Amino acid sequence: MTPSQKEYKKRLVQKIQIVKHNVFADDEERKEFMLSRFGVDSTTKLSIDELKLLLDFCNRNVSDIPMLNRDIEKEDMISAEQIEKIRVVWNEKARDKSEEALLKFACKIAKYKASRIDDFKLREAQKIIVALERMY
Repeated sequence: MTPSQKEYKKRLVQKIQIVKHNVFADDEERKEFMLSRFGVDSTTKLSIDELKLLLDFCNRNVSDIPMLNRDIEKEDMISAEQIEKIRVVWNEKARDKSEEALLKFACKIAKYKASRIDDFKLREAQKIIVALERMY
């Protein structure tokens, strides 16, 4: 991580500390939420992308961050609930509601080449959902 990335990460953590009270009653609630969504209990253990997701959630720019799937053999796979959420939000917000357009959008956001929505991993699905919710 470069010095500028470290500084950026530090600023994101500071911003989260300021706005966390918008959605969390106390630090214990925030830690439980982070464990269920990211698998860690401290903002310092999150990646920059995860910090941005959490900050968006604290600022109420997104309604939720999908939960981690705790099933060991399916840990990295997209869940049926995530697939449904992606399709529902896509149909609400996209002009071109085709499956091809959705797949093209998802591949661009996830920076991953896939032939079906089911091919995406858990973390990629989280990014796609957040990007869809930010669409207007």
